[in-house]
Amino acid sequence: MAGIKLFPIAGMNNVSADDALQRGGDAPKLFVRDALNVDISDTGRIALRKGADQVSALNFKNIWQSPLHKDVFATLDHDVVLVNPRDWSHRILGENIVGQYASYKVVNNLVYICTDIDLFVFDGVALTALNVPLPYFSKEPILGDGGQLPHGNYVIAMSLLKNGRESGLSESRLIKIDNDLTQTNPDFAINSLKKIQINILELKLLNIDAVRVYITYTNGSVLRHYDDFNINGLGSNIDILSVDKLGFEAQFENYSPMPIGKFFDFWNGRLLTADKNIIYFSEPLAYHLNDEKYGFVMLPQRITFLMPVDGGIWVGQVDHVVFLSGGQPDEMTFIRKTAHAPVPSSAMLVDSETVGSDISQGGAKSALWLAENGYVIGTSTGQIIELHAGTLKGITSKSGRSVRLGRRIITALG
Repeated sequence: MAGIKLFPIAGMNNVSADDALQRGGDAPKLFVRDALNVDISDTGRIALRKGADQVSALNFKNIWQSPLHKDVFATLDHDVVLVNPRDWSHRILGENIVGQYASYKVVNNLVYICTDIDLFVFDGVALTALNVPLPYFSKEPILGDGGQLPHGNYVIAMSLLKNGRESGLSESRLIKIDNDLTQTNPDFAINSLKKIQINILELKLLNIDAVRVYITYTNGSVLRHYDDFNINGLGSNIDILSVDKLGFEAQFENYSPMPIGKFFDFWNGRLLTADKNIIYFSEPLAYHLNDEKYGFVMLPQRITFLMPVDGGIWVGQVDHVVFLSGGQPDEMTFIRKTAHAPVPSSAMLVDSETVGSDISQGGAKSALWLAENGYVIGTSTGQIIELHAGTLKGITSKSGRSVRLGRRIITALG
């Protein structure tokens, strides 16, 4: 009995009618309704997809390999660990710093890690917190004798220093040194010279290196550097004695620690995080700081993925995708794109070798994600290419994770 000759398999098609699945002519091919646990080659050959072996009894999650160092990171319970993929042994880098998720990014030879608890940085030796806490006045500053501050108004504020990074500024405090004594008794004018005392007892409980103090000149309006005070060996108070030798202006007024988010990336010299429907931007080269006034973009729906490219940022929404074009947070233009719902967390960055030079438009990397109608490419200039439009539909999942294996993109749905 002669066997049935099958045309080369062209892939899946659950959109066309049954009589459109088989196509003849000089290049005959056959579409199938479903292809489970098989790979289809470019020439239409079918091969059984390779299985998987259990490599560890431990429940590693959020596994990621650094493209630069080839180190493998993961989370285990609530810890961030470094994994040896040869024998799947591990070393704990940070304890109790993860809830459910962790994301990673290499920036300037350092690995930045965003968890649902905080942001961290790994320098190849140790894992440390990226953010520096905001200082606060636990008690109102008071005036004391023995200083060189004449009568007038002063504004003071503080920041904290940790590992060479400076926090945002605390709330400022207005201090008034009364001049009544000088006016009523000029012979005792010297007695009106005061000092300002700042209580830092509670700040010493924070994991910081030093306290930086700013003050204005007498009746001035610009905060300037007074001095840095190493936290070790300090008493309970810092004394501001005079304003004769003030330094540089304060830089980080209205800045706060960089917020965490479920989605985490790096773009245009800034760290990005996304939480709910808001994207937060760090300051350029000050990745631990976020501008409270301008360092965010709010979108109409919950964010389902975040993928920066050269010309902007592709952002997944609940039922569509948008492209944010522009170079700075306060300059971005909101452009609504495809109306097909993307699979949450399925986006990845792909190079020209994967998508071809025509699509990559000169070698620029593109975003790729899985939507309800198949894979979609978002170019670096904001163009949409729906690779499986007209052949696939109905793909849904709560989340997905896409990886490149050779020239093939595989997305695991969960």
